[in-house]
Order: sequence, then C-alpha cells, then structure tokens
Amino acid sequence: MIRDKVTKKWAYLVPALLLALVSMAFVSPQTDLLQKLETHLASWRTQYAPEKVYLHLDKPRYTPGQQIWLKGYVVDAASLQPTTKSSVLYVDLLNANNEAVQRLKLKAENGKANGDIILPANLPVGQYTLTAYTQWMRNFGEESFFRKEISVIGEKAPTEKQDKTAQKIDLQFFPEGGDLVQGVQSRVAFKATKPDGTGIAVSGAVHDAQNQKLFDFKDSHLGMGAFALQPQQGQRYKARVTFEDGSKAEYTLPEPKATGYVLRVNETANPDQVQVQITGNASGRQSLVLTGISRDAVQYAEQISLQPGQTFSKQIPKADFPTGIVRFNLATANGEPLAERLVFIDNNDNLDISLTTDKKTYAGRERVTMQVLARDKQGKPVSTDFSLAITDDELVTPELQGLNINAYLLLTSDLRGYVQNPGYYFEDDDPVRQEALSYLLMTQGWRRFAWQQAAKGEFPELKHSPETELAVRGTLLTDRGKAVKGGEALLYLKGQHLAFITTETDKDGRFAFEGFDYTGAADMVVQGTDARGRRKHLQVNIDEQEYQPKLPAIPAPQSEELVASASPDLLTAGKVEMAAADEVNADLTLKGILLKDVEIQGEADMVQPFKLHRRADAVIDVKDLPAAPSGNIIESLQGRVAGVQVYRAGPNDFRARIRGSRTAPLYLIDGMPVEEGITSQLNQFDISRIEILKDPASASLYGGRASGGVIALYTRQGGEAMQEVEPGKYIIIHRAQGYSKTREFYSPVYDGKTPASREPDLRTTLYWNPSVQTDAAGKATVTFYAADRNTTYRAIAEGISDAGKPGRGVSTFNVSLGKANP
Repeated sequence: MIRDKVTKKWAYLVPALLLALVSMAFVSPQTDLLQKLETHLASWRTQYAPEKVYLHLDKPRYTPGQQIWLKGYVVDAASLQPTTKSSVLYVDLLNANNEAVQRLKLKAENGKANGDIILPANLPVGQYTLTAYTQWMRNFGEESFFRKEISVIGEKAPTEKQDKTAQKIDLQFFPEGGDLVQGVQSRVAFKATKPDGTGIAVSGAVHDAQNQKLFDFKDSHLGMGAFALQPQQGQRYKARVTFEDGSKAEYTLPEPKATGYVLRVNETANPDQVQVQITGNASGRQSLVLTGISRDAVQYAEQISLQPGQTFSKQIPKADFPTGIVRFNLATANGEPLAERLVFIDNNDNLDISLTTDKKTYAGRERVTMQVLARDKQGKPVSTDFSLAITDDELVTPELQGLNINAYLLLTSDLRGYVQNPGYYFEDDDPVRQEALSYLLMTQGWRRFAWQQAAKGEFPELKHSPETELAVRGTLLTDRGKAVKGGEALLYLKGQHLAFITTETDKDGRFAFEGFDYTGAADMVVQGTDARGRRKHLQVNIDEQEYQPKLPAIPAPQSEELVASASPDLLTAGKVEMAAADEVNADLTLKGILLKDVEIQGEADMVQPFKLHRRADAVIDVKDLPAAPSGNIIESLQGRVAGVQVYRAGPNDFRARIRGSRTAPLYLIDGMPVEEGITSQLNQFDISRIEILKDPASASLYGGRASGGVIALYTRQGGEAMQEVEPGKYIIIHRAQGYSKTREFYSPVYDGKTPASREPDLRTTLYWNPSVQTDAAGKATVTFYAADRNTTYRAIAEGISDAGKPGRGVSTFNVSLGKANP
C-alpha cells in the first residue's frame, strides 16, 4: 500500500463540484490520479475561491425601534483568511413573507465590515431572517449565504399558534458511508425532527421481514443516534418507534445492496487518531482509493487492494488534518464512487480570547474596565481586532448554545439545512458531545451520490464579478435593442464645477464607471453616444441592484412565545433605546465619491443650465413671486401654482407636494438633481426661473425619482441662454446608492463631569464595539459605565486572526444598585 499525504491548501470547493473533480481524476491511471486531482483543485482555487460570511450581532432579540449592531467577517472559504475578492458586503433583513425590511451595503476592509440596522418603530412582532452575502457568493447559490434568525418581541404575541399535537414528525435513516450491504455489518444513523427542523426524542425497535424484533434503539441527542445492523440476504427491515409526544409510527429502513462496500469511521475512541475500516463483499480483488479531503486539499490518500470479505483498517493521525470537516471518500481506481463519510477534526488551535473585569460587582453607573487578551494555541499573543457586545442577561436571554463564529465557520457553513444548537458542539470536549457531533455529520452531512452528473467536471458559470469597489454599470443600446459597440458613456455630477468621466462601450454595449467610494445616495447624469458621436435613437440602461435572496424552503424554527421575554423592563428599555437615523449628506461632488486612484477626465465651470424636458406645466419668473419671509424660495410658491401644496417642515424649511402624489417631487437646480431640503440653503434672490412638471408623462424623462413630479429651479446666469437638451433616453438621471452610513454606538459617560440624564438607564445593550484592537502583546482595554439595573451582564467577543483562526471569549459581571464589591 502506498500512502501519499498532501499538505497544500486549496481554495474552498462546493461539495457537488468537489465530488465531480474526484470522479474525473479517478478515470486517469493510478500513477497520476492524485496529480490530476491536485490540478483540478488548483484550477478551482485560482478561478473561483468562494467566500464565507459571518455576522456577529449584539444580541439575538430586539423590540421595535431598537438598533441591531453588527460586525461582518468576509473570509476565503478554505483558508478562513480575509478575502481578497470582495470589498462590498450586503446585509438584508427579511420578514416571513420574504420582503426586505431593511437593507445594508457595507464597505469591507481586510475582510471586516461594521454596520447597524434601525428597526422601524411599527415593525410587527415576529421572527425575521438576517442574511449576508457578497456578489461573488451568488455564483455558488444562496445556500452559501449567511443566515440568522432574530426575534422581534413586544406587547402583542403572534396571532397564529401552531397546533403541536398535529405536527408530522420526520424520521430518516442514514447508513454510514451511504449504503447497507448484505452480510456486512454497518452502523445506521437516524434523525427525528419536527416540521420546523428541531429534533424530537425517539425510541423504538428494529424488526425483520418475519416481524421478529432484533433490538431496541433510542436517540442520544436532539433526536439523533445510531445502531449497528448486519443485513441478511432477502431481508427488509422496519423500525417501529414512539416519539416523546406519545405518537407512534413505522418506518422502512433503506434496502440493502447485494454487493458493495461499507466505510466505517470512528473519530471518538482515540483523541489522536481516526480509525477507518473498509469491508466489502464484491467478487475478486478490487483496487480502491481512499482520500481524506479537508479545506479543499487532499490531506490523505491511499491505494488499497481488497479481497472479498477482507477488512482494511487504518489509524490516521488527526494532526494530519486542519481543524474542520474532513470528507473521507472511497472509490474504485476507475472513478466509481462507493462511500463517503464526514468527520470533524478539532485540533484545539482556535484563538483563545479571555475577558476580565477589574471587579465582579459594580454599583449603578459605575465605571467598568475590561481587559481583552488574545493568544494562539501555543499561548503566544495575537494582534487583531474583535467585535465586543455586552448585554443584559436577564432581559436579552442569550442563546447559550446558539450560532457563534467557531460553529459557523468551521461546521454549519459546510452542512445543509438547519442545525439546532450549533454552539453545543464547541463546548467542553467530552465524549458525549463528540458522539453527538458524529451523529450530526452522519445524518445532516450525509447525501446520496450524484456522480453521473458530477463526473462531467463542469465548473459553474460565473455570472457575477467580485466587487472590490462601488461601480455604476449599464448598457448602451439602440431604440431597437441592438448593442452599441465602441460608443461612449459619459457620467457627470455637479459640484462647484461640472466634472465628468467617460468610458467606451464593449462589443455588447456594456460600460462601467468604477472606483466609487462614498456613503449615501448620489444623483448622476449618464449620457451615451455612438462611435460617430450620434445620440438620437439611443438609450442608456443602468444595472439596478434589485436582487434579493429568498428564504430557505425549511426556515429556522419559530420562537414558541415571542412575548415570553417581553417583560415591562424590556419594553421600557426598548422605547428608551429607539434611535433616529441621521441624515446622510447628499451634496456630493464627483471628486468626493471617487477613490484617489481614479482620475476625473474633465472639469469646467458650470455656467450653462440645462433641462431634459421640452414643456413644463407651469413656468414662473421669480419677479412675479413675492419675497418669502423665511428666505426659502419654495415658501413663495404657496397658493401661486394650481395643484401644488406647500407646507412647513421646520424652521425656514418648506416642502412641496403635487396634488395626487404621496411622494416628494424631484428637485433640480440648473438641471442637476438635489435633495428636497437643499432649497432652504439657497438664496431666493439667486433664482431666476422655476418650472414645474405635474404630468407623469413629461416627468418620466427624469426617471423613477420623478414619480412625484418635478420642480426645476434655475439660477441667474448673467444673461446667458439656457441649454435645452433634446429629450431622449440617451441621457438619464441615475440615483446611485453608496455604502450605508455606519453609526457610532452611544455609551453614556457617568464621570461626574458630564451632565447625566435623570431618566433611568435601562439599556439592554450596555456596550458595543465592532473593533477592539489588541496590541503586539495581545492585549486591549475598554471602559464603559454600568446602567441602572440589578442584573448580570454578559460580554461576548468574537473575531478571526489574519491567519484564519476564529475565536470567541465570554465572561459575566454583576451590577448592584447598592454598594459595589471589589
């Protein structure tokens, strides 16, 4: 036998494609089998390199109006090191109807992004799904997206409650390796679940075709367990079971195959070794290949020659594999798949993060000093940054065995379906937990082979490019839909000057303006011309980011009683914490929204206003309007234009609405779009002319933002004529969305120097810091102040080093409104 250990690390490979590559490689002669496999994996690494995303939230449940604080980690799926492909992270909060409640576009630097979501004050109570992804991840299917369920709780419970007694329970049996084989003893794992995916206790007995009872069995963890069975020729087996709710059912076990191989793996008996056994009943000597693939590299490979009835046994050091899931695959030398088994290897080499406070108990509003220490497996200090959340244990009710950074990146992100209590598998390393993890991988990680389709070795089509920066992309077409090759797209934005950049269209009429870096929304004018400088009969189409992920077919379970934790203190705290979104400065110049290495190709004084429309419903010379007492030119329109209503929105701030529309009109200054409130900053005596478009047909030239009409203001231009642009779709106004604004967590200071509020401080999130940076000694110090509740606070720090080692630290401290203890 020849053993060949390969230690190279390759990029992440989706399971189906990985199996395809293995299958292709096995078609080659044995001498170059591994070389072929390595070549395929190397190709996958350089061309694909999928990503994983993990979100750390400040808490698992919220009340309407509160703020979700989050930190995103975007890593290479194989190495878990910061990604080099994507710098834009999308986060969507979806309701049960798959509607987006809030959406974020975050800037990821060195694989890390900070953000927050303000929940609407009128948000209905219920379960919501937070999903995060990059555009690159869309190439590999939505099952690769990060998802986490959060609860929004309040005074009213959900109106519909599921009848638990009417639930249909699902019980499935999974022979280890894939199949039962006649005459060969095998382990059969099983899993019993309710419709929501959570496990349910089950016990029963296995009977043969003659109705003879063979043995009893019972689950050991969340409806999962296993039993040994040696199926005999001509026999079929049934399981008669009783569930914890008293219901009974009968299930048929998978039919045994006449010939085949059984792959048995024991990863729990020896802390340092994985025991692998292969037994078969196929006729004649067979040449087989056993591989152990982890982090998408062949970490172990062996060619085996096996006689019928003979058993191959091997002890493989766990140290040969990195921490995470290992896929043991058994196949014939010519590529026929035989068996597969998933195993989890834990080398205890994750980051060790410790959190300590200078006291165990504090008085109300007393200053708390917390020390953070990060070390690697050898105890050496690690310099990196972590996200830190400190919450009220009583009001928040933490998910002690819920999803965390270790469980997600190393385990659940590589499994299908919902995993209940994933944090449990990363608690104390005891035999019971190891056995439960083995059952999880034998059931939820198990699948039937689709080798016939996968053996073609086709890579998935890459439809989405990695985003390293913001961009405005689109297509230039004729009015008959034909691509304009070699044309020109021009983008310009008004600031103090009119600045523009140009780009050429490719053979498909595609163009892209790249290198944007800004927050909020920016209105841009994009114009297209063909290779001969003509504009007539052309149309500019901008790619709109309308993609929204779908909820999984089987969602995570609903909370049994969302109102159960909604104590009066929690509801009061939620109202106190209700945050208002800050206004984003929309007065952006082209220089202000481009990266430093992107050059503006032209700039000139903006002296000549323009307009896209030919006719207006109302044209007003300002000399015919009275002076506005507030100085706001919009106030002077009060009662002057039929169908236009003006109202006061604040000091010197007046807004207009065109009758029949619920949305604000589009405001233009010299042809360039501006925010509604910008008119309060204008000198009314600098305005010479106002044009109003009330008709949706005429306003449609300005795009969807003009659904509420258009109010166009023109400044005095020293007698120069206004440029009237010929209407057409060759020139459009596009509102480009930049990064979402990231707010800073407010932590009050009770130092006796700063005036403090007399209102009770009932914050459920006492402290949130998305970037706690440890120094060269692996240390960091944070300070904050306790609130006004007798309670226990829980601190959770999560992060990942640049070497791809995730880590998590947890500690608690108390607050007593009486005297503090040292």
